[in-house]
Amino acid sequence: MVNAYQEKYIALKKQYEAEESSENVQAFYEFKDFLEEQSEPEAKQVLVKVYEFLELYRSAYTVFQEIANTTDKKDMKKLGYLKSLQNIGDAYAMRRPRGGKKLEHQQQILASLPHFKYHPNPLATGAFEELNEPVICSCCQKPTHIAYETPFYCSADDAENLCPNCIASGAAAKKFDGEFQDEASVDDVSDEAKLDELIHRTPGYSGWQQEYWRAHCDDFCAFLGYVGYRELKQMGIVEEVLENFLENSDWESLDIENMTNGGSLQGYLFQCIHCGKYLIWADYD
Repeated sequence: MVNAYQEKYIALKKQYEAEESSENVQAFYEFKDFLEEQSEPEAKQVLVKVYEFLELYRSAYTVFQEIANTTDKKDMKKLGYLKSLQNIGDAYAMRRPRGGKKLEHQQQILASLPHFKYHPNPLATGAFEELNEPVICSCCQKPTHIAYETPFYCSADDAENLCPNCIASGAAAKKFDGEFQDEASVDDVSDEAKLDELIHRTPGYSGWQQEYWRAHCDDFCAFLGYVGYRELKQMGIVEEVLENFLENSDWESLDIENMTNGGSLQGYLFQCIHCGKYLIWADYD
């Protein structure tokens, strides 16, 4: 029997399939916020479906662990599937266009963090994770509820749980003689100080292969997040990013329609901090 929660989910999915717009993505996120406040098992079952639709796999696995019937083979198969996606987690989730309680909370946390010019929202991209319990930053040895999650290239084994302040100040890069972005894997910029800020004081991102950082207007771009064709289409920037990508890479073509967020062909979205132009990088797993 279909309950009210399932009916709402089905209606939203049909609405999205009819038009893959940012408004319909936002409607799903608002429904997610509502379901997270409900305690009924029926609501949690649908919440898992919503998480999967939004590609919030870590969240889907966490909730389904609580409600899965361990004697039901179908439930256990699904639990195993969601567990297998833990290496992806929520990092490649469908981007939230605007609004919602979670976004408001994220904006409050973001306001308390140092500003990273080349990575303006490291919470949304998954570069930092907000933790329920504090951990000790291996650089400053102070407790932090916000810990770094993406690549840091250094030889030290104990460079863990780096806090935002130690990254922004350059203390972490100096202490562990590390880089957050390979200086050889960037577009050309004439000012060495800008390169220093990018590789030593800017949170990185996670790519399938070696991460690459785009530049425009003789400055490094801001990394906005992980995207596929669907997200670029919602933003209306497919032609803009494709033209620039093909002009500035060794690829003769990019099968952009098969580029999916979290898929084998992954896109990484950047924006020029001077003129606002969008650029992408892409790689295969």
